[in-house]
Amino acid sequence: MTISNVRIQPVDEAVLQPTLRFLTEWVTASEAGAHEHLHDHASGGGSSVVALLGDRVVGIVTIRWQSRFAGFRDHGIPLVHQVSVAGPFRGQGIATRLMDAAEQLARDRGIACLGITVGLFDAYGPAQRMYAKRGYLPDGRGACLGPVPVREGATVTVDHDLIMWLTKDLQ
Repeated sequence: MTISNVRIQPVDEAVLQPTLRFLTEWVTASEAGAHEHLHDHASGGGSSVVALLGDRVVGIVTIRWQSRFAGFRDHGIPLVHQVSVAGPFRGQGIATRLMDAAEQLARDRGIACLGITVGLFDAYGPAQRMYAKRGYLPDGRGACLGPVPVREGATVTVDHDLIMWLTKDLQ
C-alpha cells in the first residue's frame, strides 16, 4: 500500500519547524539532538529530504556528503545517515520515495556510489530488505560495531551499534 498524497521535498526554512518536531519525536528524542542532526546543512555538509502529509513531516532521509567513516570518506562515498518514517506510516512506500530522492540528489552532484548502514537485529528487517531490493551490497567487512569489523569468536551485544555497511553504484 502507498500513500499518494505525500509530498517529497528538501528541508528548507518553510519545513524546518515540522522537521525538527519529527526528528525530536521519531529520531533523536531531544530538541538539541534534532538541531544537531541538521547542523551541517547550512555549510553544505549534509542534505535532508522530508515526506510531508499536509504540513506534517512523516519521514526523512539525510545524507552526509562526507562520511565520518574513513572507509567511505577516503573513497568519496557519501553516507545516507538517516532514513526514518513515523510508525503509523511505515510499510506504505514512503521510505522508498525518500531513498529515490536521496539517490537522485547524489546523482545530481555527480556521485557514483552511495553508502548506508543497516542494523542487524529483527527491527531492521524491513530496511534490510528494502536496501537489498534497491541494489545496496555489503562492503565486504561483515558485521561491524560502528566502523570496526567484528572478528570471528567475538562476543557482542546485539543493539543499534551492530551494523553492516552497504554501498550502491549509482551509475
